[in-house]
Amino acid sequence: MAGASVNRVVSPGPLHCLKVILEKEGPRSLFRGLGPNLVGVAPSRAIYFAAYSNCKEKLNGVFDPDSTQVHMISAAMAGIYCTFLPRKE
Repeated sequence: MAGASVNRVVSPGPLHCLKVILEKEGPRSLFRGLGPNLVGVAPSRAIYFAAYSNCKEKLNGVFDPDSTQVHMISAAMAGIYCTFLPRKE
């Protein structure tokens, strides 16, 4: 098969895709599905920040107040708490 040509497909860039979506479906289509996503994420973030704040208050008495150690350990503990929080599924 000497001299066989290969057709290469060039993928359009993200800006071209955005332009096509805006032309065909309108600007509202970019936000479709945002509401249900926020409903799912908001409680999880609220639990995370409550756990972070709670842990930070307790650790401020153990380490230097508002030190890097306090922030890092509080963030780790809040992440662990949210990861292993019992869920009913």
